[in-house]
Amino acid sequence: MNKDTSFSSKSRTFKNNIYGTSKGKVREAVMLRDLEHLVSKEPLRILDVGGGQGQIALELASKGHVVTITDISQEMLDEAKRRAEQLNLLDVEFIHGPLQDLDNAISGVYDLVLCHAVFEWLDEPKQALTVLQHFCRPGGNISLMFYNEASQKYANLIYGNFEYLDNGLKAKKAVKLNPQKGLNLETVSTWASELNLIETQRSGVRVFHDYMRDINFWQNRLEDILRYELEYSTKSPYLELARYIHCIYKNEGNES
Repeated sequence: MNKDTSFSSKSRTFKNNIYGTSKGKVREAVMLRDLEHLVSKEPLRILDVGGGQGQIALELASKGHVVTITDISQEMLDEAKRRAEQLNLLDVEFIHGPLQDLDNAISGVYDLVLCHAVFEWLDEPKQALTVLQHFCRPGGNISLMFYNEASQKYANLIYGNFEYLDNGLKAKKAVKLNPQKGLNLETVSTWASELNLIETQRSGVRVFHDYMRDINFWQNRLEDILRYELEYSTKSPYLELARYIHCIYKNEGNES
């Protein structure tokens, strides 16, 4: 998997252009809402694979869960460590390395495995799903969020990028922070089914935010955007056209 993308020099850009914007706020609102029923009871062991700067993981750590964050980018992890120190979260574990090498750095299994906005940057995402399952205890849960191929195509139809579509969604000059290959929802569902991962929840992340004509609304009407994003994130056909798809799977694959 030597074609996987790392963001070792992009930590500040991510912080300013994604995590600190309305895009990031919508993502956090939907993800934390989706995870609430899993994390509202007893403390869990949680693994965040490709956790970056730790926005979701550190929020869960603040609720008393035992959290491990991994990332291929040391710069991203350093930012997550700084945020953890600021929040006085001193027991969070940080592991530097690619998803494929985690077996050498981690022992045991977790109650909940997170992997958000990672698969679209991997050369072999199907194989990566088996890695996530490996670290998820029988009966535990996997939270997977991935860039949606349907949204990628739909957005380019709206923008009139017909040459890009004719070229099979291959850009002449890639924008480094924009994923270049969305994943097909049906394909990911098939991968999960083959591993006996049972889908228990599905949501769309940014079902309309990115399609808004007046981007001034992203700041001026953020509360309304969050309210409607949460409302429509679980409704068809809106969720199928969301920028990202979030699925929660129960791991039945290792149970006898």
